Amino acid sequence: MRPKFIVLEGIDGSGKSLVARKLKDHLESKNIKTKITAEPTRGIIGELVAKNDYFSPDVEALLFTADRALHTIEIKSWMKDGYTVVSDRYVGSVLAYQSAAGGDIEWIKMINSKIVIKPDFTFLLDIDPRISFERISMRNYKKNRFESFDYQKRVREAYLKLIEEYNYIKVNASRSPEEVMETIISTIEGI
Repeated sequence: MRPKFIVLEGIDGSGKSLVARKLKDHLESKNIKTKITAEPTRGIIGELVAKNDYFSPDVEALLFTADRALHTIEIKSWMKDGYTVVSDRYVGSVLAYQSAAGGDIEWIKMINSKIVIKPDFTFLLDIDPRISFERISMRNYKKNRFESFDYQKRVREAYLKLIEEYNYIKVNASRSPEEVMETIISTIEGI
């Protein structure tokens, strides 16, 4: 069986990290070797862009793309070694977040076109920004500039526009993690 590349997209607080861990557990219970990864990565470029709020949208898009280029090499390597890869964010995030910031989406698509690979499944964990903001508010860390209610609302709208163009599978993430997992598992059944 060929390893799969599964991406979880969605606004902050939609449950991507939790679902990624649960999905890894489920796949491994079926004897499917699985790696979890995320963007931005914990590599030098990912850390640089994640921890700094002073970059212009274009510089930020370039840094996220450079991080993704290295990440994609890593994903390909893991898949070559027989792992199914579950990624908490991929190219859809830069498109949605930069769109919400007024970035040039066609340019972003172009600079990513030569580096990204097509996921087998991309799940958009869709949630009302009010619910996600409640979840974010409970986190015990310094919030970043992406985690404002108005910004998350614009990001969600951008994600919803990407569904058809990129064939995302929309999942209602306001439900319990178990219900979200049930939807995802029934979709990928047979991998």
